[in-house]
Amino acid sequence: MAVILKDVEPPIMEVAKLGYAAVAVYSLLFQSAHRDRCYAQIAPGYRADTGGTTNWSHKAIADTLSMGKAKVIQATDALLDAGFIQAIARVRSATGSKHRVYRVTHPEHLEAQRLALSLFDEPSSVRNKRIDAMKTLKPNDNPSENYL
Repeated sequence: MAVILKDVEPPIMEVAKLGYAAVAVYSLLFQSAHRDRCYAQIAPGYRADTGGTTNWSHKAIADTLSMGKAKVIQATDALLDAGFIQAIARVRSATGSKHRVYRVTHPEHLEAQRLALSLFDEPSSVRNKRIDAMKTLKPNDNPSENYL
């Protein structure tokens, strides 16, 4: 999905309906994602622009905004469920802890994102927490051993 956040106004008034913490978190993520621009042309007439991602951990967001980590997680969950952001990957930090990579949904794509979210049986925040909790198998792990 092409997400170049250039010459676009963030939907702060709409985010404000989720609370003050969501506005603060979204503003930080939007500013960071606004700087992530990767333009690419795969073939003539076909663009594969990517961008709009941010690698902030919940702890770093909390520290930057002088907010509790639990409040940041609550705000990111609300933003995920409302379609303003998407969790697109999980990466390890330099200290080895895992955190999510978020993509800010382009304001013009919000309606489509919300339609896509409505097709799932559970909210994005619940699905992402379930995925985060899954054990990742190492190449030499045998899944059948988990049942012994």
